[in-house]
Amino acid sequence: MLRKFFIFILLILTSCAVNPVTGQRELMLVSEAQEISIGKEAAPSLNWEFGGGYNDPALESYLGGIAKRIWLNAERPWLPMEFHVQNTSIPNAFALPGYIAITRGLLSELENEAQFAAIIGHEIGHVMARHSAQRMSRAALQQIGLAAGAGALAGKKGADALLTIGAIGTSLYLLKYDRSQEIQADRLGARYMAELGYDPEEALRAHKVLEISVDSYLKRQGKSRSGEDFISSLLSTHPRTEVRLDEIRQMINELPAYNITGDGKFSMRFQNVIQSIKNINRVYFIYDEAENNYKKRNFTVAEQKINQAISINNRQAPFYNLLGFVKLRQKNYTGAYRSFSKALSIDPGYQPAIYGLGVVHYSQGSYEPAIHEFKRSLALYPEHPGSLLAAGKSYYFIRRYREAVPYLRNFAAITPEHPEVHGLLGICYENTGDLRSAVREYRNQVKVAPDTELGIHAKKRLEVLAPN
Repeated sequence: MLRKFFIFILLILTSCAVNPVTGQRELMLVSEAQEISIGKEAAPSLNWEFGGGYNDPALESYLGGIAKRIWLNAERPWLPMEFHVQNTSIPNAFALPGYIAITRGLLSELENEAQFAAIIGHEIGHVMARHSAQRMSRAALQQIGLAAGAGALAGKKGADALLTIGAIGTSLYLLKYDRSQEIQADRLGARYMAELGYDPEEALRAHKVLEISVDSYLKRQGKSRSGEDFISSLLSTHPRTEVRLDEIRQMINELPAYNITGDGKFSMRFQNVIQSIKNINRVYFIYDEAENNYKKRNFTVAEQKINQAISINNRQAPFYNLLGFVKLRQKNYTGAYRSFSKALSIDPGYQPAIYGLGVVHYSQGSYEPAIHEFKRSLALYPEHPGSLLAAGKSYYFIRRYREAVPYLRNFAAITPEHPEVHGLLGICYENTGDLRSAVREYRNQVKVAPDTELGIHAKKRLEVLAPN
């Protein structure tokens, strides 16, 4: 135990790196290579957690060119980088090594190129200052400390076992920057845009536009900033608006000498390029209403709204995908299959519709074709909870227990409080002869949901397998 403790201390003492922005040495358990690897691993799930990509190559080329100029002018230009527009109404932007994105909902509200540069510069600042790596290092340090104290560090490769997306969750990768990190990203974003000839005063306006777009989005959702949803969590560590604007103003005043190109805003060319997505974004307001009604189980209203959206623009895969899930709720499997297929005719790689096809097969007891679709879904979105659970249950129902285990196990890691997954895992483990794992999962089932059918079964099996 003492030896492991000293290994732990040695790890802390030797795991320091120079921050590329501040030039100061700081504790860093995540190497740059690990950062890149984690970013690559996170990208597919982040893509689908934020609606998938918005398919407009000309738009992405134009915006990606601006993002690339900022990236190449920043502290770590050698890092890999791709730019994407995410097809969601949630107003947001994010960046990690290898992936920069802005959502349709935020992009449609911006007024000029300089505001876009301010938003993206801020997110790039988080990457260049290694803010996500700092946060993961702290989390890993806590876990390694616990592991060392429990005598469980042996056999691990330092922090490697902890620094996986499965452990930290892709959303956590983006959330909860502390206040000092947000301020540093603001300062870097203002500097980046000024160095490229943009008017840094537009950083102030960009922040106001972000605040307005967030409030507008929440109002359409019938929510407020005091809620527990994603967008409220996203804003929880941001400084108050009036304080932040004062601080950004001070940052602009402290910038080194800079030259503004033209008017420093480039509003006309920006608006010309984004006009199409602005028009489509307004149609998505109707889609968002349909989605909200679907979540409230108002399926008739949801169908009316989605058909209204389709009547305005019939080339959006998400519209047909949502219609497919409405049809599923109505047990209209033929209609659901037709709607999901239509979504895929528009966007052959649209993961939610591939999952939808799997659910159609699953709902009709056709487990082999369901498994095929769920595997296709997971190839695009490796952490998709629905596909993991449904694939595991499909294998379970055809008694291919060994193949069911990895899907159910991965789902349980994401959703440990699910009322049936541990019982299903217990049965699968028992049928493959892994009785120790079966006992563990049966005990988990009894803790989570003791009074369900699987909970009662778990109690009975524990009386046999672990009577003491």
